[in-house]
Amino acid sequence: MTSARVATEGRRSAALRAPQESLREGIRSRLRLVDRTAPERRRIGVIVGVACIVFFLFAIAAAHTLIISEQAHIDRVNTRIAEAETVAEHLRVELAQLQSPQNITAAATTRLGMIPAPTPVYLQPKATDDARAGEMPPPPTPTTVPKTTATTVAPKAAQTTPTTAAKATTPTTVAKR
Repeated sequence: MTSARVATEGRRSAALRAPQESLREGIRSRLRLVDRTAPERRRIGVIVGVACIVFFLFAIAAAHTLIISEQAHIDRVNTRIAEAETVAEHLRVELAQLQSPQNITAAATTRLGMIPAPTPVYLQPKATDDARAGEMPPPPTPTTVPKTTATTVAPKAAQTTPTTAAKATTPTTVAKR
């Protein structure tokens, strides 16, 4: 072979090898070391994520249960309030009926035996009443009760005890034999 031929073949083979080498270099640059714990970490992350989602769903369900039970309590209280308001309304109506003049007149005549006055009497103030309105009424006259004392006392052997307890200031009666 001639040197020219060898040179052209060398160039050809170099040209053919160059893309293969660049291809190998590209593959090598894309190759990385694989961490064998990455799938385990990913699996643990997925498990923790699912557990968090389940926990939050249970928390939401518990919150809704609490809200429903409190709403039921509020409904019961509102029902009791409505019942109390109707009872209060009935009592107001009954009170108005009992305070009516017809009911008072009927109760006075039937239960108490009162009779209606034939003609009403109206009081008319005198002209001098206004002048005397500021006067003090006279003081009431004091009444005194005379004190009495026991005059006779039986001998000790003949004394009997009273059947009712008496105060120390009142005299007791003693029976004689």
